[in-house]
Amino acid sequence: MSKGSQSAPSLEVIGRALFHGLLMLTSRSLSKKPSIRYNADTAYVLFVNSRQGGVVRLKGDVSKLETNTNNVYVRAAKWIKEHAEVTVCPVEQVWNRFGNSNWGDMGAMQLLLAIFHSIEQCRGPPRNPLAEMAALHNERVQHRLLERENLELQELGETGSSQRSNSLRRSSRPEILEIEEEEEDIEIEDSRRAPDHVMKLEPGTILWLEDAHWQRGFQIQEQLGRRNSVYSAISLDEVGKPLAVHIGAHPSQLEPSWEDMSTWYQVQRQTRVLNIMKQRGVFSKYLTQIIASGRLMHPGPCSKKSPASRCDHPWCGTPVLVTAPIGETVDLVVEREGVFPVEEALRICHDCLSALRSASSIGIQHGDITPDHVIRVTGSDDEYYYVLSDWGHAVLEERDSPALSPQFSSTAALQDGKLYPASDTESLVYLLYYICGGIIPEFDSMEAALQWRDRVWARRIIQQQLGEVSAVLKAFADYVDTLCGTPYPVDYDIWLHRLARALSIDPSKNELSSGRLEFMAESSGTSAPSVS
Repeated sequence: MSKGSQSAPSLEVIGRALFHGLLMLTSRSLSKKPSIRYNADTAYVLFVNSRQGGVVRLKGDVSKLETNTNNVYVRAAKWIKEHAEVTVCPVEQVWNRFGNSNWGDMGAMQLLLAIFHSIEQCRGPPRNPLAEMAALHNERVQHRLLERENLELQELGETGSSQRSNSLRRSSRPEILEIEEEEEDIEIEDSRRAPDHVMKLEPGTILWLEDAHWQRGFQIQEQLGRRNSVYSAISLDEVGKPLAVHIGAHPSQLEPSWEDMSTWYQVQRQTRVLNIMKQRGVFSKYLTQIIASGRLMHPGPCSKKSPASRCDHPWCGTPVLVTAPIGETVDLVVEREGVFPVEEALRICHDCLSALRSASSIGIQHGDITPDHVIRVTGSDDEYYYVLSDWGHAVLEERDSPALSPQFSSTAALQDGKLYPASDTESLVYLLYYICGGIIPEFDSMEAALQWRDRVWARRIIQQQLGEVSAVLKAFADYVDTLCGTPYPVDYDIWLHRLARALSIDPSKNELSSGRLEFMAESSGTSAPSVS
């Protein structure tokens, strides 16, 4: 860092960054995983706030660090002085006046590249080259710059030369201003923006879906769970069991809103996955069944020019997915009822394995098994069964990436960003551990989550917890432990047979249940759009 730099970070910030960097290097040196030890001598630490940021790079051989528990900080400072190379980039503005990243500023460039390389190490190289993405970005910036100059010229022409100075002052203001607000004001503004950002439907609202071949209406009953975009509803064509209506994000909102991107996975991506299952003939009582999908029709006249276009109405073109069955998510059941009894734990393991077996028969992996993605359904015989839902992050091909949950994702998903044949069953074991009273802490980093997994598997903590509930669940955890990180497939049939015997279920009648036949009947004649 140049001595005359006016944007140097404070010594306190650098000291904290060096402390965290040394912790990272020490942790990597103790890890047994080759991917973590690959860059064991270099740590990049980002210091960022909402306006500016920079990078501290710490490089050195931590094997030369003297271990003395009485003078930890003294030894660490000595190592940094004698054996480490410290590089600090100048503090730069992260965003320019157009709201884009400062590609021309070296500090912000290092900041963004450090984040990019960290993601690349975890998830693999991007599909598009970095140079190509940067070129497209520069074209968009130049286009916006020309648009802004044209608007300024129009302002000058309309206001006249007498107001030239005022126009110049306005044009010199940035397009995006950061406003310091009190916490109460932010909550008020969020509540005001909520109706435009998330479509909230009241009980009794009638929704009409359109597709190329049909139109179908549904009456909203109530909101399901904690998500604002999922409702229970009944079909106006045939009154029967309640259905789940997933409201997607309006196409114009997908780019600025991360929350709306999650609804894209929940609606558009899940529609594709469920359609593939349906076209390939995969049906199961324990799988989410697609009933209908299409685009929302709004009340009043529509001025769209073609069936694929949209008008200015906020509802026009919003994607909707209708599925069955509906139920209560497992995380809500645990919050209300506590630890699952033995029979229910065996039941959820059996039902989720049945769903995974059906999906794996056509090469689909779920990739996002968590307590809020498994629902408890009341059957026609008033007994509970469990359905594996939320297939939006399913892995269909090798380039697809699973969702990352520090608490429930498999080790391969967190470490390599991909799934092995047994990865879904590993997530299922963590789910069983959770519902049987096991404590899964909140992790502040992926590295901490990986270290916890190494510890609980090495000490057999999961097997001990499940062994107190059922010997079958303990044996299943041991079986999954032998398959984790290997290319060997899971033998679903033998474990479904053992679980069915423990639950006194006739395996020959397992899939031919009344619930499955009802859902197949409901979905007949209302197929969603086909996908290639």
